[in-house]
Amino acid sequence: MQALSPEHPPLSVRQRVRLRWESLGVWLELMRNLAVRDVETRYKHSLLGLYWTIINPLVYAGIFSFVFAVIFRASSGKIPYVVFLLTGLTFWNFFGNGIGSATGSITGSASLLSKVYFPRVVLPTAAVLARLIDLAFALLVLLVFILIYRVPVHWTAVLILPLLAVEMLFAMGIGYMTAAMNVLYRDFSQLVGLLLMAWMYLTPVMYPATGHATLLSAVLLGNPMGGIIEAMRDLLYYGTLHYPLFLWSALLWSGFVFLAGLTVFKRIEPLFAEVM
Repeated sequence: MQALSPEHPPLSVRQRVRLRWESLGVWLELMRNLAVRDVETRYKHSLLGLYWTIINPLVYAGIFSFVFAVIFRASSGKIPYVVFLLTGLTFWNFFGNGIGSATGSITGSASLLSKVYFPRVVLPTAAVLARLIDLAFALLVLLVFILIYRVPVHWTAVLILPLLAVEMLFAMGIGYMTAAMNVLYRDFSQLVGLLLMAWMYLTPVMYPATGHATLLSAVLLGNPMGGIIEAMRDLLYYGTLHYPLFLWSALLWSGFVFLAGLTVFKRIEPLFAEVM
């Protein structure tokens, strides 16, 4: 008796690869649309709109410059303090705001989740990617101040791009964890805000990492964001890395946190339907 041929013959390798590429394209398009929606929602019915992405870093720079440069007389070496500060704030705000947006991304999209199925991890990912718009405007502000104060910029500044990718993965890893935990405990977003504020003061954003007690300098640089921000300043203004060991540590931590955050998110994701 002749065996029946399968109703759906197995796909060839080329067909499987094509389907995976098509699936990846759908994911990327979905993340892009969600990121655009995030930006539009954030500035909807706002008088100044995207101008807030310029006003916020300027206001923070003015306040912190007065407190740390005028009152505490913080030293920034050969770099004018306002440029030193704006550099740290630009890259820290991308990190901190990305985590803040990712934390509320699942709970803020409850209506969308009930209508259509898609991988939930896309939401915190898109929330972090949406902050690239803010980063772009903040970098323009930083560039203006660099030109005003005539601060020389080294060609090694191009190496900031891979560091930005590492910082983004670090923010996503933490954002995956906080987004999942915020579904279970809605006050988790408040805790994240407090922790980020404390974390900023333990990062050399407003003052250099050196010139303190040895233990304090080690804490500031051992903090992964401290190693990343110091490396970015070094690549921008000095053309060399002063603390490469701490940068390698930050790279390892970023990779570990990204994978750990993704794992935690996947473990908690089945509980979303029960809680929301």
